[in-house]
Amino acid sequence: MKHKIAAIWFFLLVFTVPVLAVTEEEITANLNCPDQGGCTMIAIDCTCPSALELKDKVRTMVEQGLSEKKIYDNLVAEYGKGVLATPPKEGFDWIVWLALPAGIIVGGVVVYKISRKRMDENEEFDYEYEKFLQEREKHE
Repeated sequence: MKHKIAAIWFFLLVFTVPVLAVTEEEITANLNCPDQGGCTMIAIDCTCPSALELKDKVRTMVEQGLSEKKIYDNLVAEYGKGVLATPPKEGFDWIVWLALPAGIIVGGVVVYKISRKRMDENEEFDYEYEKFLQEREKHE
């Protein structure tokens, strides 16, 4: 009985959940303005003529029902990888995705080591100071 209920739920979820269509805003939020004049804005927020043209192209592709991957592939073919606000997780671009976590880990280790060393130096200073005070009391 449990297997039948699980199978029914599975089919209901698979066949009744609508396919989430990609929107123009989702795509353009992940694209750089393709302006050659040095614009550094994300396409969704940019008002450069080239960004407006890019938005029109994305809108047309979305209306044609192209998949998100196909839209990105078309844009990369036309503008190059520089149009992508985030690099794809493939090939040499994996380095970008791995560099941030690696940098955070290495930075954390360095900060820990420095703070431990300074703590040891402070503890040593406190010990020497206490020893100095004791010696001074003996001589008084």
